[in-house]
Amino acid sequence: MQNALILAGGKSSRMGTDKTLLEFCGAPSITHFLFERLSKHFDNVKVASKQDKFNPKLPLLIDEFSEFAPIYVIANLDKYYNDPVFIIAADTPFVEIDTIKKLSKQKSQIALASDGEFIHYLCGFYSPSVANIARQMIKSKDLRLANLAKICECESIEFGNLKQFFNINTKADYEEANI
Repeated sequence: MQNALILAGGKSSRMGTDKTLLEFCGAPSITHFLFERLSKHFDNVKVASKQDKFNPKLPLLIDEFSEFAPIYVIANLDKYYNDPVFIIAADTPFVEIDTIKKLSKQKSQIALASDGEFIHYLCGFYSPSVANIARQMIKSKDLRLANLAKICECESIEFGNLKQFFNINTKADYEEANI
């Protein structure tokens, strides 16, 4: 697999501190933990962040927008990539590699993981060809990835193991996940 992009530029408002920098499972941060996992399977892993904040350093794609919406990163995919990019939020560190591999085999513009109840818009492959559509949506002030998926050629694949989509948003979530 070629490209993966970890989104680490959110507000972390429910956590009260930047959750992407919290030590995690023996790694310097949750972002480092996910970066190491993905680096074993992808040729090119980068972190989308609003600033260079990681120690030790990680390869970054600086998110230059003041807004905190993932669609802004997707709107720039065609500036950095020619092939589909696996996009995942830094606070979802347990997605199984087999899930990612199955998603990578899809041929649509967007291939997303689902748990049967929710589609996980920040766990899937996005073609750079959707960037222009994302820019048009931003101009019309529609920042919802669900709407991007409706406009584009999108597939969602249901996976049974719900625990892999565990999202670390609060201190309680962090304590539960950081075993």
